Amino acid sequence: MNYKNPKHKKDEIRAINIQLWALIIALISSVISIIITYNQKLDLENKETHLNSKQLFNVTLFNRILILILSFIFLYVNFVLYKISKEEKEDLKAYILQIIASVLVIVSGIIALYVVGLSETENIVDVENPII
Repeated sequence: MNYKNPKHKKDEIRAINIQLWALIIALISSVISIIITYNQKLDLENKETHLNSKQLFNVTLFNRILILILSFIFLYVNFVLYKISKEEKEDLKAYILQIIASVLVIVSGIIALYVVGLSETENIVDVENPII
């Protein structure tokens, strides 16, 4: 892409670097979700679980907070790319839709975190859906 302003290229590279790190963290969050789900499966099969209810609650809470932070990071990246495209006088429809989608993900992340916060440590597996 040819940039009218050379600063925009640096800004986009920085935004992409942030996105790459956020994706790595998202992979870590996915692994945590797998651990939570596997622990739930063991519990349902009446087998020994790797995490007790308190640990499971803490891991679930941590993962939900991590997902919410990632949602804000992706909103920031989308906003930076929107700003660059606006200054470069590009079509903004896709960027606006991405920002709206990011806001909706943040709202759902807040609700999911609230649900985890409301639950007791003993019934966390009943309300937790660890899938991102």
